[in-house]
Amino acid sequence: MARDLVRQCVQAQGEGADFPTIWHTLLKGHHLVAGIPRQRFEGSRSMLEIPLINGYCVVYDSDSRAFSLQITPTL
Repeated sequence: MARDLVRQCVQAQGEGADFPTIWHTLLKGHHLVAGIPRQRFEGSRSMLEIPLINGYCVVYDSDSRAFSLQITPTL
């Protein structure tokens, strides 16, 4: 299910949608999404993490414009 959500994001981006559009049309109201995007940095790279209810998060790398699925980092 979560992998399908990431595939939908990648497909929408391939069709020309930007992150705000993908957030509002696919992610914001999706039953797996557990919260709003949170920004984090890996070195100089800016990442947005969208937490999911299953312990994973959809990660959007704004530098490479890539979506991925990751286990939610522990603080």
